[in-house]
Amino acid sequence: MSMEKAAIDRIDEGIAVLLLGPDERQLIVPLNQLPSGVQAGDWLRVTIVNGQLKQVELDREETKLRRERIKAKLDKLFNKSN
Repeated sequence: MSMEKAAIDRIDEGIAVLLLGPDERQLIVPLNQLPSGVQAGDWLRVTIVNGQLKQVELDREETKLRRERIKAKLDKLFNKSN
């Protein structure tokens, strides 16, 4: 049983859609199975057994890195047009 990375793609009416691994497999889970306060765009480390979420933790470092990368791309895009 190994952990893999997952991104929270979206949250709607108490349901979260996770994108797992490099092939972005979808897993739909109740929001109450995730750490309190998570939001779309957050990254997690998860363990999946037989298609079920068994272990989950917020990956603060990965979330920060991804958000910084997106911000840099947006800044570059908007500065290019000015």
